[in-house]
Amino acid sequence: MWDRLRSALSIRRALLIAAATGVTVYLLMPSCTAFVPDADDTICHAIDAAEGGEVLWPQNTHAMWASGRSHQCEVFDHLGQSWWTGSEEALEYIEGYGLARGHGWAELGRDDAMSIDEATGYVDAPIARTYNAYANIAYAHARGIDLDRTRSLDDFEYYDTFLAWASAYVRQRTFRVSGSCERACRFVGSSACTTARTVSGKLRNDYILLYHSFFYDIDSVWRAATVVHEVRHARDRRLHLGSACGRRFSCDRKWSDAGSNTYEMLWLAAYFHSGQETSYISDVRKARAEAVFETLRLTGFDQQVRWNKASFSQINDLPEWYLDEVACSEGSPTHRCLMLAN
Repeated sequence: MWDRLRSALSIRRALLIAAATGVTVYLLMPSCTAFVPDADDTICHAIDAAEGGEVLWPQNTHAMWASGRSHQCEVFDHLGQSWWTGSEEALEYIEGYGLARGHGWAELGRDDAMSIDEATGYVDAPIARTYNAYANIAYAHARGIDLDRTRSLDDFEYYDTFLAWASAYVRQRTFRVSGSCERACRFVGSSACTTARTVSGKLRNDYILLYHSFFYDIDSVWRAATVVHEVRHARDRRLHLGSACGRRFSCDRKWSDAGSNTYEMLWLAAYFHSGQETSYISDVRKARAEAVFETLRLTGFDQQVRWNKASFSQINDLPEWYLDEVACSEGSPTHRCLMLAN
């Protein structure tokens, strides 16, 4: 009896240490939070401060962005990295992820999406930052916007990498996507920070809503992962059922619940392990994906996830296998739970 009690206490202590470590990592992970535009330096503030209907676009002068500081403070929103700016076809493809049906974008820069911060060269309209999030999803695989996103999600002969499958998944399973200037965040990483949310249910107008912090407080790779997370909440109706992890209100109980945190981790792992090298897949971007992946691994689940990014090294070669493994748990038949049981 005492041995079982000591064992239970040891497990609980280990989980508490892991949770504390996760919170610390989340707060200290490479992030540009300290250098992103302040609330009064953004188009959202400019809209609120408009007089006579005239919006004065902000001219930010954040020297830290342009000073050659460490790549950890890159947010990947440079105009030259935004492929959609030169292609109506690309823009239409990105709008097809649910943005075209969303609300609020007319006031958030749709007609002036290529407005840039002169000090940094970054696009600064909320919708432009959102386009870059979805462009990370669209261009994270070789076929880019040539991918047919209408095929069955079971067609793994066509969706031959996880990143290609994810592009179709986001397109098929999303609600309409709207934008808001509301700032529902004290600081990124806190339990009081909401960058996006999904509203659904009977008698509700289903939608995904992106907040001020989505546009300005996190980089475009993290934004893309957040989109995948929210889409899992949408038509798949996966809720956060946990309560004892570092993220508090965004906890999943365990990996095999196949919730939003699981799917976000899958996309981040696939992005990190992509063999491509393009404007949307680079070592610096992969480093951001790795950091967000590790934070989510440590803080997103009540039951500690027992593997790391190396466990997903073949996710783009065997996407169907990894998606099947998501459903594994310790109670499943052993022949189905080869590696990712939890």
